[in-house]
Amino acid sequence: MTRNPQTANAVTRAVPRSGRALRNRIRKAVPWAVISAFLIFALFPVYWIILIAFRPRDDIFQFPAALMPSNLSLDNIRYVWFGTQTNDPVIGFLGTSLVISVTASVIALAFGVCCAYALGRFRIGGKFLSMWILSQRFLPPIALVVPLYLMFRQLGLLDTYTGLIILYATFTIPIVVWLMLGYVESAPPELEEAAYVDGAGYWTAFVRVALPVLKPGLSVAAVFTFIFIWNEYVLAYQLAGDDVATITVYLPRLRSAIAELYGEIAAASLLSVLPAILFAGVMQRFLVRGLAFGGLK
Repeated sequence: MTRNPQTANAVTRAVPRSGRALRNRIRKAVPWAVISAFLIFALFPVYWIILIAFRPRDDIFQFPAALMPSNLSLDNIRYVWFGTQTNDPVIGFLGTSLVISVTASVIALAFGVCCAYALGRFRIGGKFLSMWILSQRFLPPIALVVPLYLMFRQLGLLDTYTGLIILYATFTIPIVVWLMLGYVESAPPELEEAAYVDGAGYWTAFVRVALPVLKPGLSVAAVFTFIFIWNEYVLAYQLAGDDVATITVYLPRLRSAIAELYGEIAAASLLSVLPAILFAGVMQRFLVRGLAFGGLK
């Protein structure tokens, strides 16, 4: 019996092709497996906090722990919202953080965008000045705690809204300048030049022509600035007391030597991230446009 040469060649070619197909499938599956493992590793603590926040206190310490809750409860949310266990309602600390974060962000954006515009359009100070402004954030905040504490004590700014607002605005202005400088350099200057021809001054051209063009970049800087101030803990812990305590200072206070307030800690942690998530969600449309616009050079 003779073997058909064409059939033999087809079988020979099919084996390597099937091997290549298997390798291609493995090559495509490996990145997805790595991404999935990373997402599970990153999101599982968030899921666990949500789970604890809505579980009754008796179910928190059950062993083995259940990944799916059998019954849900709003007791922990109610305890921290009204301060039933600690006599410190979380709403007051959320309000303090919101006032400080919004006010400091607005001040930082106002000064930062003007500085970035001057550096990007008029080359004031050259690259040395822009690098010097950015270098102000090279030092970690913990390295400045002692001199800041002594200075704030002399000026009477300890445990005050004014002190924290000035502090956070000063700390975040370099971040705004760094973020906005690329947007200013990417924006076409012809629109402002046309405004100059029509008789507009520098300030009028900046407010009525440049700022609308830079709105996507402002949204990006606003989100980063607000989240940085909202989540900051070291400076708030050292320079604020009972009168002006932010939400990040409030959370460690729930650790008590006489009671295990894990449910309340989880509930307060969940409430503390909601304003930042809501703000980022509201700014999402501008944030996507801003990130895309900032990538164009």
